[in-house]
Amino acid sequence: MTTKVDKRGRSRLQAYQGFVGLDSSRDLFNQDDGERQALHVLENAFADFRGQIVRDGPAEYRFGTKPVRHVVHYDTDTLVVASLYNDGIHLESEQGFGYDFVLPSSAIVTSTIFNRNIMLTARGLAPTIFDGSVFRTSASTAATVALPAFCTTVQQRLCIAGVAASDTVVMISAANDLDRFFGDEAVDASSPLRAANIDILNLLGTADKITGISSFETDKLCIFTNDRAFVYKIDPDVTLWELQTEASATYGCASHNTIKEAGSDLLYCSRSGIHALRRVTDNGLQIASVNLSEQIDQVYRSLFNQVDDPQEITAVWDQDEGQYHVFFPIAGTGQFNRLTMTLGGGNEGIRASFSTGAFINAQCGTTLGGNMVFGTTRGAFNVNKTESNIGAMPDVLIETPVLWMGELDGYKQAKSITMQAYGDGELTITAIDEENRDKWQTTVMLTGEDDDGRRTVPLQRQYERPMSIRFRGLRFKFEFSGTGLFRIIGFAVELT
Repeated sequence: MTTKVDKRGRSRLQAYQGFVGLDSSRDLFNQDDGERQALHVLENAFADFRGQIVRDGPAEYRFGTKPVRHVVHYDTDTLVVASLYNDGIHLESEQGFGYDFVLPSSAIVTSTIFNRNIMLTARGLAPTIFDGSVFRTSASTAATVALPAFCTTVQQRLCIAGVAASDTVVMISAANDLDRFFGDEAVDASSPLRAANIDILNLLGTADKITGISSFETDKLCIFTNDRAFVYKIDPDVTLWELQTEASATYGCASHNTIKEAGSDLLYCSRSGIHALRRVTDNGLQIASVNLSEQIDQVYRSLFNQVDDPQEITAVWDQDEGQYHVFFPIAGTGQFNRLTMTLGGGNEGIRASFSTGAFINAQCGTTLGGNMVFGTTRGAFNVNKTESNIGAMPDVLIETPVLWMGELDGYKQAKSITMQAYGDGELTITAIDEENRDKWQTTVMLTGEDDDGRRTVPLQRQYERPMSIRFRGLRFKFEFSGTGLFRIIGFAVELT
């Protein structure tokens, strides 16, 4: 779509396309960008790499009926979940295996996969191991005494942290042994494959503490605190592990369960936004933390400030879709809001675009081999790929900022609006003026069928509707519901 003036100069088309997702860095009245249009509201849909608005994928029930606090794939056919029952949190698998020890309802569960075992940890509790058929308490005396909050896998070793005795210590297992940590071995143990501890106390200038740990770049361990991160180069010989002084990670991590490896980046959430720990482009040698969510700073801070305990925030990385989903529990409501960062959205290389949603009240997620699962307040659901018709479909809400259509001053007269879109369902369009008054509304029935009724491929159509209104500025609200697909390529307003 382009802006056009007829030969008599009596009308023109003002087009909006190339959508870039949410932007809260500017106010509602200062975001008329035309061909790279930012949005004020984008719920249950996202801006893809072409700058088109695409409905989020549908969800199909998979397993369980209780609220899922944590979910992890053991394999593509087996989920392990931490579900909230009346008496507390139960660990159970999709295949019917359960753990008879009940965790407190306030427990925040974390997990990692090690040698085809899943280790699950929660602050103040002994680690639990799942081998595909049986849950058991860790056989490590040191680990069960430590009662760690977090766990991760780094090459052939398990790492645990957030220990009851010291919030600045990371405990490292012996190589290829998930049940042997420092303290389980003889005092004179000298093997380079032995267990060890790292204490970052002397690196902290305040009463800071570890808030998360993760592997990074296959040969590094990243230790997050509230205010920063430390990166260690690891080696098969534990005595050669070394702090990387060239790392400059000036943003700390708010929640261990938001740390996800995404290609060469390590994504995580801080108090102020979504960040990536990565190699900086200047020389490729320095490791630095980069803020990826500056354009939605207000949106992020609003969601973050509605959470009682930041450690309850979780996230999942969908490699196939290039999406990082963050789940915020809204205090006192039992509701969860999702913030999605789509990399490569907005038709600008690796630019990140953002959207929100609350579909199926998802609160955590996991992915394996393209199999995305959301843990919700009523069980686990498979999330089907975008534009599938399988499963329950989310309702979509889109709102533009105030659009001035060429000039800030003076009144304009609209003649019609044309939508370039495809889908199956009902689309309601509402025009609201700069003083927040509803000026016009219409409903469009989208159809993906050819004129003879045969469905081939999703059919892009232009839907034109008369719209005779006088205004200075307009913002548009698009509401879509239905069982079918939905995509907006762009829209244009004809002015006289």
